[in-house]
Amino acid sequence: MYSLKNSKTMKIIIISDIKGECESVIPYGLHLAKSLESEVDIVHIIDPRSLQGVQSVYSDSQTLSPGNKLSYTEIIEREKKCAEIELDKLLSSEASRLNYPLKIETFIEEGSIEKLISQRIELTKEFILLMNSVPDNLVFSSKKEILDIVYRLNTSSLLVSPGYKYKEFKKVVLLPLPKLKKINKIKERFKFFEKFHPVISIVHLVKNKNKEKIKNGTLKRTLKEEFKPFDVQLNIIYQEKQKPCLNSFIKKNNPHLIVKVIQTKNIFKKMFHKKRNEFLICYTGIPILFLK
Repeated sequence: MYSLKNSKTMKIIIISDIKGECESVIPYGLHLAKSLESEVDIVHIIDPRSLQGVQSVYSDSQTLSPGNKLSYTEIIEREKKCAEIELDKLLSSEASRLNYPLKIETFIEEGSIEKLISQRIELTKEFILLMNSVPDNLVFSSKKEILDIVYRLNTSSLLVSPGYKYKEFKKVVLLPLPKLKKINKIKERFKFFEKFHPVISIVHLVKNKNKEKIKNGTLKRTLKEEFKPFDVQLNIIYQEKQKPCLNSFIKKNNPHLIVKVIQTKNIFKKMFHKKRNEFLICYTGIPILFLK
């Protein structure tokens, strides 16, 4: 029986990706919100850097010159109006599919993503930040830029691949092996998923096979006790090169969610871990929840 105390209604904050070339992850976020019975904020960010010098859609018929350049204010207002129309169209379509009365608010704002999201999350106590794992070349120019934001923001960030169909989080992979003193904090972040009754597969990447054998039995019992009421399994992966073995494990188990705990590291280790996370994003295609 799953029972975590002080469970609260949460909010999902979705970064709008309607201007990107890939399929939007907003429908995924709405289905997740339905499952969690949570509220939704959709934040569409207009980055002024991508709009400088945009021309109007009409031309001067007498001079046959391209359209006059719009003023900065006109550009912003036009982008806001276009975004509003596109979001309304998408949400109307998805509402009929969901057949569920979600509470959704949309915010169309100008500025840097880090500043705007930081302001938004200050207003919300319990939330998940959800965004497309593929850069749209407007707000994000690369996966590295997406991960930089994930690492800097003090929040839970869920990256979803475009076109990924929503599935309840029944099978979850958690990596790396958390320190015991961090387990309560992780459980606190997991409490919103308790209704899925997930099996959590904890991945422990090790190099010294013989040394770890002695500890495995005690470690498994400790984790099962500490993670109650969640059902956890410990998976020891022995390897020299982490990428192929980890990828093979994920493909074999086909989880519905990967949870990556961001650990405090020095700058060089942090760069290494970001590269590994880029690998997870690129090659697994599975939603990844980053926890800090």
